[in-house]
Amino acid sequence: MKRIAIALSFAISSSFALSLDEIVDTALQNNQNLKSIQSSINMADENIKLSRKWMNPTLTLGINDIYFDEPFKRDQEAMQSEYIGFSQLIPIGNKLDIKERVSQRDKNIAILKLEDKKLILKSKIYEISYNILILERKLKLLNKYKSNIKKIEKLSRALYSYGKSKQNEILEAKIAFSNVQIQKQNLKNMIDNLYLKLEQISYKKIDTINASLEVEELVLNMDILTHPKIKIQEEKVRKFHELSKLELENEKGDIKVNIAYFNRDSKFNDYANISVNIPLSLYKIEKVKALKQKFKAKEESSNLEDTKQNFKIELMSLENNINSAYNNYSIINKNIIPLKQKMQKNLENYNSFSSIEPQMMIRNLNELISYELKSYEQLENYFSSYSKSRYYTYKVK
Repeated sequence: MKRIAIALSFAISSSFALSLDEIVDTALQNNQNLKSIQSSINMADENIKLSRKWMNPTLTLGINDIYFDEPFKRDQEAMQSEYIGFSQLIPIGNKLDIKERVSQRDKNIAILKLEDKKLILKSKIYEISYNILILERKLKLLNKYKSNIKKIEKLSRALYSYGKSKQNEILEAKIAFSNVQIQKQNLKNMIDNLYLKLEQISYKKIDTINASLEVEELVLNMDILTHPKIKIQEEKVRKFHELSKLELENEKGDIKVNIAYFNRDSKFNDYANISVNIPLSLYKIEKVKALKQKFKAKEESSNLEDTKQNFKIELMSLENNINSAYNNYSIINKNIIPLKQKMQKNLENYNSFSSIEPQMMIRNLNELISYELKSYEQLENYFSSYSKSRYYTYKVK
């Protein structure tokens, strides 16, 4: 029964362990910030529908030539009438087609912004998750060294009882133990806060994370033309070119057609008025506005090239950081730590009351802890840069 209970307990606890991709998928489904961007896409759809529609017509109702002394008498003269009028603005040229294309560009930008936000969120989840895993390893390391320090303290007490050690060596062991306790508490607090941060952006309580901390040298590749941030800039360039065309098209002023029916007293015949308003582009304002839109398109083109260059340099920098951290991590773990462990083993092997020096064991142990923690710092640098690179190494699904 005890074995069954232990197995059941393990199954329950491990059921909460999520992979990084599972955490990302949960966040993409539940994150409210992403949902707000989705609403802007829906709004863009409605703007596309509106872009094809004419302006609403205007209905006019009126009574003219009202005499103040006899306001209700309507047979005084021929011009007295009640009328109803209708006016409609009729778009000329390709304005509606261009407006539809501009609205479609706005929708494309909204969709790409959503993809960009997803990448930012994914990169952040990776960074937090890897940070948690590394801090948890640090915590296990400190737990291991706590027991080692306790052994040294016990040995120091035994030596002190035989006059082979000083009381300060016992105190040094106590101080070392307390220092590890403080570091443990700080680590636990950081881990708890990072789990809360992960819950905040994923909208799911996460107890454990299932991911590998294996490292290797990397070569980061990126198809820059497919990245949402780049495509957003390209869409902006196209949009301003369309707006420039629209301004030129506005030289062909929209025609306003007015129709009115006038009802008069029975002594006079009813009649109708028809008129057409045609705006005249005499001052070439539209050409100036079109030129302004071209300048904006040129500005966005410059921003596009600047973004491409920044992406390229940033990715190269992240690759350098990753591989530098990998090399440092390898040196510490393959060279320094094994030597310090060997030194510690040698000190422990001189376990005779005549030759052992507890203060040397504590000093070496502290140095060993320091180097192991430094190796985890390199691991943090590695996965921090790796997580950031996930934003740039975008692949089309």
